[in-house]
Amino acid sequence: MRPATALLAACGLLACLPALAQSQGRLGREVYETVCIACHASENVMVSSPKLGDRKEWQERMVRAGGLDGLVRNAVQGVGAMPARGGKQELDAGQLKAAIRYMMQAD
Repeated sequence: MRPATALLAACGLLACLPALAQSQGRLGREVYETVCIACHASENVMVSSPKLGDRKEWQERMVRAGGLDGLVRNAVQGVGAMPARGGKQELDAGQLKAAIRYMMQAD
């Protein structure tokens, strides 16, 4: 690939990044609101899962899991009282990762 072509392609990709991040945020919120909210809502005090926007708890869980990939692996396989894929087998790792990111950063 010629340098000018590569530069133009890179600029095009960079221009798409904000839209991609916004799309992932919407996906994460959608998965949270349809599946994860049952246990991860801040109002749910009956379940010991990390709650929406509780950055400290999410960070502690992430450290114990070995990073974000470890959290995703736990969500895919299930951990503790959480069933695999939150009980929705049709969710893939990318959807679960988007939901985890949303829950970690939401206020």
